[in-house]
Amino acid sequence: MRRERIRKRSARAIPSLPAEPVSEWEQGWNQGYRLGKDKGKHDGLCQWIYANSSQAPIKRQWDIKVMFVQAQGSPYHSLDQGIEDALRAVVREVHVVSPEDHVAVLAEELRPDLVLVLDAIGRSFSTEQVDVMRSNGIRTAVWLPDDPYHSDQTIRLAPHYDYVFTLEKSCVQLYQDLGCKAVFYLPLAVNPLFTHYSEVDESYRSDICFIGSAFWNRVALFDELADYLSDKNVKIIGWWWDRMKHYDKLKDKIQGYWLSPQDTAKHYSGAKIVINLHRSAEDASHNHNSRLIPAHSVNPRLFEISACGTLQLVDERPELVHLYTPGVDMISFNSADDLKNKIDYYLTHEEERREIVRRSLFRTVNEHTYKNRLSRLLELVFG
Repeated sequence: MRRERIRKRSARAIPSLPAEPVSEWEQGWNQGYRLGKDKGKHDGLCQWIYANSSQAPIKRQWDIKVMFVQAQGSPYHSLDQGIEDALRAVVREVHVVSPEDHVAVLAEELRPDLVLVLDAIGRSFSTEQVDVMRSNGIRTAVWLPDDPYHSDQTIRLAPHYDYVFTLEKSCVQLYQDLGCKAVFYLPLAVNPLFTHYSEVDESYRSDICFIGSAFWNRVALFDELADYLSDKNVKIIGWWWDRMKHYDKLKDKIQGYWLSPQDTAKHYSGAKIVINLHRSAEDASHNHNSRLIPAHSVNPRLFEISACGTLQLVDERPELVHLYTPGVDMISFNSADDLKNKIDYYLTHEEERREIVRRSLFRTVNEHTYKNRLSRLLELVFG
């Protein structure tokens, strides 16, 4: 016991040695190692989420033949691709055609169980062909991806179809009032095998990214943010941004062209934060919505950004809370000041940002894919 007390006293008596100074190079190496390790962990978890969802069995296979009439046009490539791939996964036979084809003639030859039309305003599919197919006993359905912004046109299209699917919940009553007997709210979605996170080079990297056309409500927001964003690592990509009042403050951060879905996904992957601001339903200069039908539902970009494994800050919409849980797997904002505060917070809270990203990615690839949506559409049509 006496020897033990002596050893303890001796140990206490030995002063601790000062830590050897760490060079700036060593400090940088340690910090880089830690950041790289954290990023590697995050990337690995995201890849596990993708793999886990892709291996999940399809709930139901449909022994039917579907003819799919694509929307076509650059804004709709990812929608066309997502729907086609999902149909090929869940039904026996798929025939993909262009809206410019003689679809009614092809349908009479092939006798599909369903003709599904993705009708993009500006390339509207001929309603005369729809009428011919229905008169020949072929079931038809339309999925409208631009509601409510072009409702003045869609009210002329919808009554020609057996089934009407709209991504805007507030349009359901509109089509029912027109006499459409089978109208359903069905949001768009994402194909995570096509739109997903990828490792990108420096040209795609940013702290803050926005991709989209400069509709007037977006111009107003970015004019309000111009001073705040002027010294940030920001990318803004899309048409018409030169009409901002404060364009000169951000012009070196703006790229005025349209991106392919593949390049869009790369920019999302390379950003720490992506802003998603929906267009306004009241913008008369860009919309054909004379009834001023409100926009309550979300755009397909919501799902595409989430599928790319990045944090999304999205403006509040009533339907958002039915798809994600704000503050848990989605972060919303309600003003320019709120957006600035959340950008500042999440750029400086790396792990919290990544945790939200992973929760959002998990929910997206398990609940908000085109396979899910097409399964629901077929259930509604065939029971």
